[in-house]
Amino acid sequence: MNIYKTVFDTESQGKQSLIDKGVWQEITGEGVNFMEYINGTKSVVYIGKIVKTQGVYDSNNNEITPPIYCDGVAFDIMCEDDLDFGDNEVYPANNSVHQFYGFESNA
Repeated sequence: MNIYKTVFDTESQGKQSLIDKGVWQEITGEGVNFMEYINGTKSVVYIGKIVKTQGVYDSNNNEITPPIYCDGVAFDIMCEDDLDFGDNEVYPANNSVHQFYGFESNA
């Protein structure tokens, strides 16, 4: 099983890359569009924007200092295929935001 941690400039760029790599495809069923895993893909997790520095909030949840986000949006992929995401593939090791059940975050 392969785990890929990726970061793209935009969500749409990431989705298109996953389509181009044969990770998933868009399906329309009963008038609803959804993404279906293909070619040995077991999971795709849209992580989104990753918080670099937490925001500060008062006791009423009013924002005092906004959070600071890392550049881009992240997707984690678990699949049987060997894929190459080039510069979009990252290895956050123990600083990973997400881990798949049964796999260490730096796997």
